[in-house]
Amino acid sequence: MFEAILYEVKDNIAFITFNRPEQGNAFSETSFREIPEALSKANEDTSVRAIVLTGKGKLFCGGGDVNQFKEILDDPNSEGLPNHLVDATGQLSIAIRNCPKPIISSINGAAAGAGLGVALASDFRIMEESSTLITSFIFMGFPGDTATSYYLQKILGTAKTNEMMMLSPKVKGKEAKELGLSTLTVEDGTLEEATKQFAQKVASLPTKALAQHKKILNEFFYKDLSEFTSLETKNMVEASKTDDHAEAVVAFLEKRQANFTGR
Repeated sequence: MFEAILYEVKDNIAFITFNRPEQGNAFSETSFREIPEALSKANEDTSVRAIVLTGKGKLFCGGGDVNQFKEILDDPNSEGLPNHLVDATGQLSIAIRNCPKPIISSINGAAAGAGLGVALASDFRIMEESSTLITSFIFMGFPGDTATSYYLQKILGTAKTNEMMMLSPKVKGKEAKELGLSTLTVEDGTLEEATKQFAQKVASLPTKALAQHKKILNEFFYKDLSEFTSLETKNMVEASKTDDHAEAVVAFLEKRQANFTGR
């Protein structure tokens, strides 16, 4: 039924697994379509009481697909990233935030770029001590998408968000817990079992009350999310036309340090 993800329901929990391990589970255009579809499927299934997002293989999600960025750059008719593709990152974030059922991101390996945005849109995040959160956008010559800075600001405040987005430090599990970015940080090798136990705990709670709680939070504290993602889309498309973005893509694929010129 799905190409870029796996979907399974077990013990009242829906597991949505990003299934592009060869690409570090980087999101494709198909991913942006299928994940909201899977969320709707889980929401309509009355047996589902909690949802888990995770990645197959070593990484939760490496963000956007750099190979796709290169294809766009190589297209002589290209005018930067297509507006609809960037807008899809914001719509994915909104779909996660607006899902009435509790969503848990189980972060194996690393959540980078758009992958971090998806994790932050979730209600809970579970990490191993060696798991890594990193914004990464600046290394691609991008200002950010998937409402990543929006959610960071909600958790960390503006100054720390500025640091995270501009300098893109790697935040490991213990630090993430101290900052409030991780709900639960567990020992390496125990993520899968810890996630199941946590999801079962959440699934045992009164589902309708949780949905009402999420609804009021969204209406009062996330009411400008759509407006924010619209501005993100505009800025990302403009940034994708710069020389710095082109240099970032080539440097990444050539596995070398990028030489940014400010153009």
